[in-house]
Amino acid sequence: MEPLWFVGVAIYIGGTMGESLGANLQRGSLMREQLKAEEDPLYEMPSKRDQPMWLTGFIVFVLAGISKSLALFFASQTMLAPLQLFLFLFNAIFANVLNQEPFNWFGLDGLATFLVMTGVVMGVWGAPKVNHQYSDEQMIELMSHSSFISFSSVASFFIIALYSAKYFILSYCDGHPQNIPQEKGYLRTILNMSYGSLAGAFGGVNVTLTKTVFALMVGQYQEDGLRGVIYSPLCYIVTSILISTYILQVIVTVNGLEVASAIIVISAQAVTEEVVVTLGGILYFEDYMYFTVVGWGIFMAGTFLAIVSVIFLSHLRLHAGDEKALDGEESTPLFTRRINAATDSLSPTNSLSPRNGPNGLFPMNGHSAGELP
Repeated sequence: MEPLWFVGVAIYIGGTMGESLGANLQRGSLMREQLKAEEDPLYEMPSKRDQPMWLTGFIVFVLAGISKSLALFFASQTMLAPLQLFLFLFNAIFANVLNQEPFNWFGLDGLATFLVMTGVVMGVWGAPKVNHQYSDEQMIELMSHSSFISFSSVASFFIIALYSAKYFILSYCDGHPQNIPQEKGYLRTILNMSYGSLAGAFGGVNVTLTKTVFALMVGQYQEDGLRGVIYSPLCYIVTSILISTYILQVIVTVNGLEVASAIIVISAQAVTEEVVVTLGGILYFEDYMYFTVVGWGIFMAGTFLAIVSVIFLSHLRLHAGDEKALDGEESTPLFTRRINAATDSLSPTNSLSPRNGPNGLFPMNGHSAGELP
C-alpha cells in the first residue's frame, strides 16, 4: 500500500472545495451586478473582468483545479475518481451560504448528501492503493494496448457527441436558448446539461493526462535522471494536450454557469468527470488488474451509490423549482433568472469579448448559427 495515498485524498478534496467556492463567487458577483441594474435602469454593468468578486472566484477556481493535480503524485486516479463528487456537495454548501440557495440539511437533501459521502468513502476504500511510474518506452507500450484504445475512443466520441448536440441546438435557436419553444423544452434541458457534461469530460481527460505526465516524469527520472525528464518528447506532447483540455474545461464551465443553474452544471460536471476519471484509471492505467474481488465489489457499489445520490440530489433541487410553478410562480430559480437576464442584457461590445466573440471557442450569446457555440 502506498503510504501517502491519504495525502492525495486530502489534496483532492481541498481542490473540489476550492472549485465550488470559485464557481459560487462568480455566480454571486453576476447576481449582485444584475440587482444593481434592476434597481437603477441607468446602471451599466461592468464586464466580468472588472468585477473583483468574479475575478477572485475565477482565480480561485483555476488555482483549485491546478492544486487537484498535485494529488496525482500520491494516489492513483482510480482512488481519486469518487472524490470528484465532493464538487457537487461543496457547491450545495456554498450556494446555500453565499448565494442563499435553499438546502434542507435535515431532510432529503441532507440524506442524499450523506449517501454521496458514504459512496465516496466506499469507493476510496475499495480502490487499489497503487501508483504508477512509466518511462517513455513503457508508456508507448501501454498506449498500444486495447484498453487504452478503448478509453480514448469512448472519451473522444462522448466529447464530440456533446459538442455536436450543443452546436445543433444553438443553431436551431439562432444562438439564443430563450427562443426554444416551450413544447421543446427538452432541448433546453439537453443544452444546459451539455455544458456540465462537456466540462466534466474535458476534466476527466485532463486528470488522466495529468497522471500520465507525472508518471512519465517519475519514470524517466528513475531511468535516466533529470536528463531523462528534460529530453522526453512524449512528456512535452502530453503536456501540451493537457493544457489545451484544461483551458477548454474552464471555458465551458464559466459559460455554463452564466447560462444554466449551477445545480445542473455542477452536478453534470461532477458525475461525468467522475465516470471519465474512473474509466481512465481502470482502462488507461489498467488498474483493474490490481483490484481484489472484495475491493472491486465495494468500489463499484460505492461509485454507483454516490452517482445515483448526486442525481437524486440534483432532482430534489430542480423539483423545488417545480413546486413554485404549481403555486403560480416561475419555476426557474431566482438566481438562474437573474443570470439569464444578465447575459441577455450584455451589450454588443461585451458579446465580442474574447469569450463570447466570433473567435471564441465556446461563445454563448449574440453569435450566429454558423459560429462555434
